[in-house]
Amino acid sequence: MNAPAPIPAPQDATPIVAVENVGVHFPVSGGRTLKAVDGVSLEVRPREIFGVIGESGSGKTTLGRAVICLEKPSAGRILHQGVDPYTLSARELRRHRRRYQIIFQDPNAALDPRMTILKAIREPMDVAGELPERERRERAIELMERVGLSPDFAARYPHELSGGQKQRVCIARVLTLRPDLIVCDEAVSALDVSIQADILNLFAELQAEFGLTYIFITHNLGVVAHVSDRVAVMYLGRIVEIGRTEDVVLAPAHPYTEALLSAEPVALPAHLRAQNRVMLKGELPSPVSPPSGCRFRTRCRFAQPVCAEKEPPWRETAPGHLSACHFAGELPIMSGAELHPVKLGGALRPGRAS
Repeated sequence: MNAPAPIPAPQDATPIVAVENVGVHFPVSGGRTLKAVDGVSLEVRPREIFGVIGESGSGKTTLGRAVICLEKPSAGRILHQGVDPYTLSARELRRHRRRYQIIFQDPNAALDPRMTILKAIREPMDVAGELPERERRERAIELMERVGLSPDFAARYPHELSGGQKQRVCIARVLTLRPDLIVCDEAVSALDVSIQADILNLFAELQAEFGLTYIFITHNLGVVAHVSDRVAVMYLGRIVEIGRTEDVVLAPAHPYTEALLSAEPVALPAHLRAQNRVMLKGELPSPVSPPSGCRFRTRCRFAQPVCAEKEPPWRETAPGHLSACHFAGELPIMSGAELHPVKLGGALRPGRAS
């Protein structure tokens, strides 16, 4: 498997999540196997916002579900602060999983239409059954207000709320059990742009207040640039580039990352947009039968014969910035500033780039 060595946490601290050569495979017809995630390794540090990006079918959502034990790895292992959750008893695992939560993309599907907002937020505490009913109600109302919903919403039902309000309910609900890590699976992609900014700011405030760690899964590089400390780029079940956000966004080392940057929409007049777009040709290959060698080679404008013959090694182009490409650091890949000279000037989170 072509899996990068995990990047160590600062000062040898135990990573909150360590993914070690993990694969998540599903059987399909004809006795074949779909490898949604195939040999992925990474570490997520305490109080870090770790971005995972890639187009649909890249395996990023499956990876996020595996991290919080919604999908059991077919290969490799996932450690939660040094503990393999699958070595725990069923009872211990149920308690352990409360510390690892997920916010789904579609808040409509995540909320029971028959439950009031207060009951939906209270539900995880009701299932845990560790607090008196009065305390559960008080905490639910407190968190509802903390995410920007007044107590007037308590007796309402999901159909009476907007999309942004429903997502705030989902955020309040995952906070009830005081998790250590939250996976945000396209948590803002279904919202209007103006609401997206409010929700992203709320995530940042909650991180500072509760000491949270996020894995932020998205296809939107603009969101990653705004919120993430480090980012991993996934393609066809594997990570092809990983590093600090400013390195990956401003100086991509893999042709696929360059293509993702180029595809990012820009709300600018035509004369201000970069004209040197990089267009990917062809569809994402099937994860049931991926290409030999480099999986991106069938769509890569720099592909050479060696790309079909051998899996690319990991090459470090800057400290902590790795790319799975035979020619990483040698290709004329355009930077984020070249692809979006106006947009990326202020896109990175404050203090992220020099």
